[in-house]
Amino acid sequence: MPTSTFYRLPQEKRERLLKACWTELTRARFAEVSVNRVILQAGISRGSFYQYFTDKEDMIRYLMESMRGYFVSLLRTLLEEADGDLFALPLRAFDRFFPQGSADPMLGQFIRVMKLNLGMDAQSFMADCPGFLPDPLWEAADRSLLRREDREYVDHVFHLLCAVLAYAVAGTLQDGSRRERERENLKIRVELLKCGCAARAVHSNEEVTA
Repeated sequence: MPTSTFYRLPQEKRERLLKACWTELTRARFAEVSVNRVILQAGISRGSFYQYFTDKEDMIRYLMESMRGYFVSLLRTLLEEADGDLFALPLRAFDRFFPQGSADPMLGQFIRVMKLNLGMDAQSFMADCPGFLPDPLWEAADRSLLRREDREYVDHVFHLLCAVLAYAVAGTLQDGSRRERERENLKIRVELLKCGCAARAVHSNEEVTA
């Protein structure tokens, strides 16, 4: 994590440094991130950089944790606004990521980082504990709305909801004109997850044979 010297920087200088760091992180794979390019764009010396970060891995870790914190905080806010209803989260997140006009800037940065670093583990990026569901969302979720309230089950529900959201996000980023169609498809898929796809007769047979 950044040193105490980093946090004592004047706001303008810290923002300039972070802008240079983000530019480099969204330009090159993790293994190819260059401290030289960062300091050149930020207008600082190499020695100054190492007063703020231990090394480039420290810088990358800080940026990724900042990104994760942004998304977790945003999703928690949206979940609280939905009174803890996990099924309301994907559509609210989609509308937040794609307001009429342009995409959320942090979302764009995240997608660029993912594309540059193929194989990056999205699960370990999101989670701060075993599983996929971050603790702040677990705390904000109204588990009484689900069939089961245990952590493992809620984790599976969240994972599936993230999957359909990611599909809609990817389609919209590929072609912005598809926004409304992707939003409608997302709405349908969330409803399928919420209600299930099997006919009532299938459910009845399962209950008999269980």
